[in-house]
Amino acid sequence: MCEVSRTVEYVEGLGLKARAETLKEKCEEEYGLKFGDLELKKIERFIRWMRENGAQFRNFRMKYYAPDYRGIHTYEKIETGEVFLRVPFDMIITPQLGRETEIGKKIMATNVKINWDYLVFITIFLLIEMHNAESKWKPYLDVYPRLASSFPIFYGEKEKALLVGTPMLEHIGTEYKMLSEEYKRLVAAVPEFKQFTEEEYIRNKVLVVSRIFYVKIHDVAERIMVPLAGTLPS
Repeated sequence: MCEVSRTVEYVEGLGLKARAETLKEKCEEEYGLKFGDLELKKIERFIRWMRENGAQFRNFRMKYYAPDYRGIHTYEKIETGEVFLRVPFDMIITPQLGRETEIGKKIMATNVKINWDYLVFITIFLLIEMHNAESKWKPYLDVYPRLASSFPIFYGEKEKALLVGTPMLEHIGTEYKMLSEEYKRLVAAVPEFKQFTEEEYIRNKVLVVSRIFYVKIHDVAERIMVPLAGTLPS
């Protein structure tokens, strides 16, 4: 997965202007973004950050579809059983990271009722880092979805109208109510949790659900989030 901006810069430095223009033109086809686009720069920064921190990968690129959507495209055949991505443990987001935050510790010291605590603590960790301009996770968070309009719980009236007559509408309402009540319980138990809005808490918890991996770490079942791997089709 190369950084197209650096490649173009290198080619231009060799005086190969025609080749550089060809690379720029192919950029939108291969990455879904025009050369020089801010979102492309974010993707390149993220890929560079992954490599600089020890991640190893090849044979694929990240493509931008829309603010809600990014995906991974392979450009070489990946054989069955081939390892094409390795991510160091210190680049993996675990519930423990959320538990070790000040807010996480305060929540654990209460008897507040929360649903699927591993999701809650991963969400808390992400929210804290999103509010931290100096976060070491910023390159990852810059490409992390900030919208969740493709999830039924965030459907607008137009989409909901298509679900009239199905049990899905009731399910959406029940799920949103459950998450809203959970947020209110967290705020009541730990008042500083109010620094995060109800909407961003619910949105990010829903996003975490869609990107979680179930693994064993030292023979202990754990749920984790893995930068870049979370973009792969599940």
